[in-house]
Parts: sequence; C-alpha cells; structure tokens
Amino acid sequence: MKMKKYLLTILLAAALLPACSPQPEKTHPKVLSHRGLRTEGTEFVTDENTLDALARAQQKKVDGCEFDVHMTADGGLVIRHDAKINSTLNCQTSTLEEIRAYRLPFGNQIPTLHEWLVQAKETPEVIQFLEIKAHATQEIENAMVAKCIEEVKALDMMDQTWFLSFKPQTCDEVLRLAPEAKVLLNSSSLHHSMPPAEVAERGYKAVSYSVEVFLNHPEWVEQFREKGIQTFFWMVNSIYLRDIAEDLGVDWITTDFYDIIGY
Repeated sequence: MKMKKYLLTILLAAALLPACSPQPEKTHPKVLSHRGLRTEGTEFVTDENTLDALARAQQKKVDGCEFDVHMTADGGLVIRHDAKINSTLNCQTSTLEEIRAYRLPFGNQIPTLHEWLVQAKETPEVIQFLEIKAHATQEIENAMVAKCIEEVKALDMMDQTWFLSFKPQTCDEVLRLAPEAKVLLNSSSLHHSMPPAEVAERGYKAVSYSVEVFLNHPEWVEQFREKGIQTFFWMVNSIYLRDIAEDLGVDWITTDFYDIIGY
C-alpha cells in the first residue's frame, strides 16, 4: 500500500513539473532601422539616408540598417530614397557634383555609397541592407548592380551586406555576378508576392513582405523557415504590429521608429 502511494506521489509530481518549471523566454524578431535611424521617439531629428542617420543607428547598436542607392548621370552611387530631389535635381539624371552640392533640411549632404560603407564597416555587427532602386532601364540597373558589388567587395564587406530589390530581375543579376551574395526580395503586393517555393528556387536568402502580404499568407512564414529563408515584416511602426509580428514568428521587423519599436 505504501509503495502504491509512493508511486502515485511521483506520478503526480511529474505531471505538475512542466507547469511549475520556468517557461522559456519569448523570442522576438531582430529590428531593421529603415533608412538609417533618423528619429527619437516620434520626432524626426535628422535627414534619412544620411551619415548622421547611420551613425545614430550604430550608436543604438540596431540589428540592421537599410538604405537606398541610385546611380547618377555620370555613374556615381548616392544614398537617397526618392530619385527626385527638387525641381532641377534628380539622383539619376543629375551629376554627382551637382547632387553633392545640395543640402538636406537638417543640413546633411547626400552621401555616396563609398562613404556609407566606410562608416558602416566601423560596426560590423550592424548588418547593412543595400536597396537597389529602380532605374529607367534594366540595362542601367544592371550596370549599377555591378558597381555596388564592386564597392562592397573592395571594402571586404560581403558578409556584412545584403542586397535588396523589388525586382526579381535585379535580384537575379546580383546572384549572377556574385553567387555568394545574400539577396532579399521586397514586395508590397498581396497578389504578386513570390511564394516560398519560387523564392527558394531562385536562391534568395530572404523576403521582405508588407504587413498585408503576411497577414493574408501567415502560413508562408513557416514555409520560408523550412526552406532556410528569412522573413522581414514591414512597415512596423506600432507596438500593435510588433506584437503581430512576434505571433507570426517572423525573423525581422522593419521600422521608422526604433526608439519605440526596438527591444
């Protein structure tokens, strides 16, 4: 009788053990600072896509920093989101000298890709996400891809740099010229986002899909993970969306407001 009572006690303790054991800490996505870190809270404190915005991201030790690249009329590589600067200046149709003479609202100069990479190399733990902006023709864009890869390789930063584009043709060109490159496909289109099987077939290492895409295809997150493809969820500018991203289990979130959204 005593033996039966003893065994019953052991079995009961074993059943209760998982409930009493400390639960594993909840994991959270890495955070990608969009166009550098140019905000404090919700206030804009510097110009996006500038060396100052990059320096702020480095000081905060963000997980990753995204920036946009254009090729000028004379073959220079500059960092800016919109090609149009003002009524007379354009990153793709003006010369490098003309663009460099311009000053942004907070007084910053539009940086070159070389300047950006030299500063970024100071913090190798902060991954750089180089977005190749669309140009007038694919031929021009391909020439720009070659120049970008050349710059990154010259500074021995292939391990620290990812190459991004909304165009599969451009992603393919990166891999054609540098098969070892880490390529990320962007998409904001619910109906034209590439499914996991095709992404894997093309050899891309990650996808960055808008909130709308992943909310309508939550099963894709696990499917991408099974294929070794990382997932980026954008744009996450509220704690509400950050919580959704955590529940989905994405690898990264992209935000304009790191001081609010970051962990």
